[in-house]
Amino acid sequence: MPQRKVRKYFSILFSGVLAVFLFSFTFISDPLPRIIASFQRYLAELPEEKIYLHQDRQIYASGETIWFKAYLTQGPFLLPSTLSSTIYVELIDAQNQLIQKEIIYSPDGFGSGQLPLPDSLQSGTYLLRAYTQWMKNVGEEYFFQRPIKVLSEFSSPRPHAQTVSELDLQFFPEGGNLVEGILSKVAFKALDSNGLGKKVKGKIFEGTREIGSFESNVLGMGVFALLPEKGKTYTVQIEGDDQTFSLPAALESGLIMAVTNSPKSDEVVIKFLTSGKSPGKSVFLVAQSRGLVCATGQVDLSNQVAFVRIKKKEFPTGIAQLAALDENGVPLAERLIFIDHQDHLQIKITTDKATYQPRERVRLDIEAKTKEGKPAIANLSLSVVDAEQLEESEHGTSILTHLLLTSELKGHIEEPGYYFHTKNSDREEALDYLMLTQGWRKYTIMEALTGTLPEAKFPKEQGITIQGTLKNTKTGQAEAGGTISFLSLYPVISSEKTVTDTNGKFELRDLIFFDSTGVILEGKSKNNRTDLEILLENDAKRPSSVAWNPNQWLGNTASEQKFISESTLRKNINRAIDLDTTAFVLDGVEIRGRKIEEPNFGPRIYGSGTVNMQVAGNPALENLLHPLDLIKGRVAGVQVIGSGQTWSVIIRGVGSINSSLEPLILVDDIPVQLEFLHTIPVQEIERFSVWKGADTAIFGARGANGAITFYTKKGNSSDKLDTQPLRKPNPKGLRGYQVEREFYSPTYLPEDLPSPRPGRRLTLFWAPMIQTDSTGKASVIFYNSDRETTIKAEAEGISQEGKAGKSNYFYSIKKDL
Repeated sequence: MPQRKVRKYFSILFSGVLAVFLFSFTFISDPLPRIIASFQRYLAELPEEKIYLHQDRQIYASGETIWFKAYLTQGPFLLPSTLSSTIYVELIDAQNQLIQKEIIYSPDGFGSGQLPLPDSLQSGTYLLRAYTQWMKNVGEEYFFQRPIKVLSEFSSPRPHAQTVSELDLQFFPEGGNLVEGILSKVAFKALDSNGLGKKVKGKIFEGTREIGSFESNVLGMGVFALLPEKGKTYTVQIEGDDQTFSLPAALESGLIMAVTNSPKSDEVVIKFLTSGKSPGKSVFLVAQSRGLVCATGQVDLSNQVAFVRIKKKEFPTGIAQLAALDENGVPLAERLIFIDHQDHLQIKITTDKATYQPRERVRLDIEAKTKEGKPAIANLSLSVVDAEQLEESEHGTSILTHLLLTSELKGHIEEPGYYFHTKNSDREEALDYLMLTQGWRKYTIMEALTGTLPEAKFPKEQGITIQGTLKNTKTGQAEAGGTISFLSLYPVISSEKTVTDTNGKFELRDLIFFDSTGVILEGKSKNNRTDLEILLENDAKRPSSVAWNPNQWLGNTASEQKFISESTLRKNINRAIDLDTTAFVLDGVEIRGRKIEEPNFGPRIYGSGTVNMQVAGNPALENLLHPLDLIKGRVAGVQVIGSGQTWSVIIRGVGSINSSLEPLILVDDIPVQLEFLHTIPVQEIERFSVWKGADTAIFGARGANGAITFYTKKGNSSDKLDTQPLRKPNPKGLRGYQVEREFYSPTYLPEDLPSPRPGRRLTLFWAPMIQTDSTGKASVIFYNSDRETTIKAEAEGISQEGKAGKSNYFYSIKKDL
């Protein structure tokens, strides 16, 4: 949102609140202007970024791939972020060891990628997290973090340790303190030994006299009323537990702030009570949400009680912090509330029918609307999974719960989706309990009062940052004043240079490159010596993960065992059909025979193709613009579509079992991405080969969609290779943005031959980048698996205005009845 609109928003809210409160600012030490100015500075100089990852699912088998979409937002209105273009996604094990790390390109607040899980990964709970360098300025507790399960056929899930369950009961007086002689609301939260909420009942005692009772909700939270008296102590006992818990001691005098935030009212009512009359005494009120100051004023407490009403329209949807301050700006009472305007993105999923046949074509339509029912232009992601093979909580984390709730609070929030599911009749009450028991972790009133901001040590990255040291390989000493050169040919030709400092250190910022094999990073001394080594520092500065409990999600349930069995079955099917998924070492054999001379087709790693064609010396071919132009219309059964840098290739008559319909593309027998071809001039190509049908067996599963190899003149000439100096390999650890793979979704057409591979896919379809049109609509097409089962389609996303939303849809796959 432009800064102009933010200023207007502040102006409207502030003038509106003055009209409501009718307060005058008479104290010379009025802290409000300083606080308001500090929050405005916070929004301008340290705008907050948030990341949410939508995955195709939350449970995986070792050897599978985690498909994800990253949503990166900025500022209080949660707009798609343009502050950072680089997102780091990591998978961390229970010992805080990094298993995998990818760098995702997000130029417009959206990015997608994949994490292939090693086959050797043990069963357990792992932490998936994502962050930007800019987010490190405010601490790693702001990173996106989600525990996921990985199950392996070679190691069973570790069951929960059988320990004596110890109850942790915490008390939270509303506003922060109990005051003698004032009736107060006391919230509580009961946690078991795993840190999860536990439903409890209990009794309240003053000394040995029972004075009340209480009961929590299913998440272990609730409230009760208490009127503390002078000189009295209060305790609590839980049914079925022999522990006794003491309530916080009451203050002799002080301020109580009681808040009523009824979902049936359009106002928030704040009641202030003090323990004694104090003519002329006042407190200051500040209400802010995500750094936006939504209401301020001065409250007269000379009569011991005062009421303040604030229209809810003054707040955006989400968590708001209410704080009562003394004349010096010191908080006397604080309270969190949740404002819910129900203005999130409305997403509707439909299919052309409710029940389908196995392998039948499915058209899935998505429609996004605003609260008012108007079409919404939104960026969405869609996961379609076999629901009967998964056991996932319907109240888990979503883009809605993360952006509006869990990212604003301290600690683990259990079942966050519970508070947003309209079928839960007590969700508003439960949400208020949560506000009473969870701590605020954002920019605080005290920080605003002193005008302090976290130091911005980490930059907003618009590309990849390469940091390191240039060293002399002979002496081992740092090379000061040396030159570091960077060259990239894809996606655009770019070059950068920098000079090392007195310690040999250097930094290159905002580089855009994807495949590190397609770039050159070299170092030279001041006198052009090249006997130097570049040592990179990127991974050495990986932040440590915050405390998390991997045992909370571990078990040895029947559903997990069923998941492992299904996973093993899928892998066995793949091993039976794919030739290269399992390797066997055989004894050596000697083959004798007469050598058959064949035409020289260059590098002989894969031999001769089904179709081979010479390019060099043929002017009709050498003058073409793109390597794929050489194949278009010249090789039977190969369909080539495209121009410029956008191309697609399909080789007919092959079995598509990999991640896309694209064939394997190689240059000089080295696999490359199809997009890489536009960097190769046709004039440099000696010839090409195409493999189809049974000839693709030499490539194993990689060649299931066929293969195309281009042989360059340089790669074909041993003389040229011998005479040209070898370039130093790039330094270890050089990594570009991840090249996103296309999710494989098979196409079953009536004219196709029956596939020998049973379709038992767990994730049927994954579409990370769905953009609705001006009517708010989008459609996708995919094909069902062979299983008779229930299918779950889950769409999440965010609109141009920063409104998030989520929707689930179910349909069935059944054979003819």
